[in-house]
Amino acid sequence: MTPSTIRLTKIGSETVLAPKGPLTYQNCGELETIFNECISQHKTDLILSCKDVSFIDSESLELLVRMHETLIKQGGMLKIINLVEACRDILFATRLIKVFHVYNNINEAIRNVP
Repeated sequence: MTPSTIRLTKIGSETVLAPKGPLTYQNCGELETIFNECISQHKTDLILSCKDVSFIDSESLELLVRMHETLIKQGGMLKIINLVEACRDILFATRLIKVFHVYNNINEAIRNVP
């Protein structure tokens, strides 16, 4: 991924990260960098839009778990939206679907506070 492949937008108090393409060991560093920038700016309510993410590998899943844990410690939350079928299957197979806050769309994610 190049720096322009993760789009950042703000919706209310939540920051939406929208990567484009697969999240793999080759490119999850960019997501981690952007995540760390969000944390340093006290943006702790993050939504990861996976509409354009076709695949998530194990290293990226580990990063998402670390992000999730860090945000909880900071009093925030990571919400995941718009999972394509392949990525949803990966979360089910790894049982991470029960760890993350997964929603079908942005409206559902904003409305629901677990």
